[in-house]
Amino acid sequence: MTTGTAAAVVYPESDGMPLPDGETQAPIYARIVETLRTFFGNVPSARVNGDTFIYYVEGDPRRSVSPDCYVALDLTDEAFDSIERNNTYLTWEVGKAPDFILEIGSESTGSVDLGRKRDLYADLGVLEYWRYDRTGGDFYGEPLVGERLVDGEYRRLELRHESDGSVQSHSEILNLDLRWQDGELRFWDPVKGRLLLNQQEERDGRLTAEARAESAESRAEVERHGRVRAEAQAVEERHSRLAAEARVDRLEAELRRLSGQ
Repeated sequence: MTTGTAAAVVYPESDGMPLPDGETQAPIYARIVETLRTFFGNVPSARVNGDTFIYYVEGDPRRSVSPDCYVALDLTDEAFDSIERNNTYLTWEVGKAPDFILEIGSESTGSVDLGRKRDLYADLGVLEYWRYDRTGGDFYGEPLVGERLVDGEYRRLELRHESDGSVQSHSEILNLDLRWQDGELRFWDPVKGRLLLNQQEERDGRLTAEARAESAESRAEVERHGRVRAEAQAVEERHSRLAAEARVDRLEAELRRLSGQ
C-alpha cells in the first residue's frame, strides 16, 4: 500500500486526450477485450482490460503506459481491490505487471509499439507481448507476432502461415491460439476446438438458437394438433362405423321378425 508523501500523489485515470486513431482502434480493442473477458469470466483471479493506464513507478504519475489490451492472472484480492479503487493499474500495489499485453497497430502508434513500448514491457516483466496489424503489415511489417520473455528479452513465438492466408500462433499465457484472418484477430480455443465469440456473436447465436427452438416448438405443436385431429377423426369414424353396424343389425332383426323367423 502507498504511504507517507507518496499517498498524496494522484494517478489519473485518463490524460483527457482522445486516442489519435480512436475511431479506428476503439471498436477493435473493445471487441478483443470483451471476447477475452467472456473467456476468463469464470476465472476469479484473472483481470482483462484495455486502454487503461498502468503506472509502474510509485510516486511518479508521468511513468505510465496504456496498452490496448492486457490480461493479468493469479491476482490476489488485494490486487483486485487496488485496481477497483484506483480505476488504474498500480504495479507496486497489484504486485506485478500484466502477464499478457496486446497492441493494435495504427499509424500513430506503430513505431512506438515496436520500440519504446516493447523495451518497457520487457523491463516490467510482461511475459507475452503481442502485436496485431489489421492491415497485414502497414504498421508492424507483418500481420501478427507474439513474443515470450526469456531471460529479460523477448523471443518470437512460432508463427504458422496457413493455406487460406491466415496467420496464427499460440499463447501459453492464455492457452489460446491467436489467428489473423482477412484483417481480423480471432481467438481459437484448442481445448474445446472452437473460436471464441464476442458478445454480439454470442447474442446472435442465442437469438438464432431461440428462433430455431421456437420454430421446432411450433412444428411440434402443429404436429401435435395434427395427431389430435387425426385421432379425433379416427374416433369419429369408429363411432360412425359402429352406428352403421348397429343400424344394420336392427334392420336385419326387423326383417327376421317380419318374415317370422
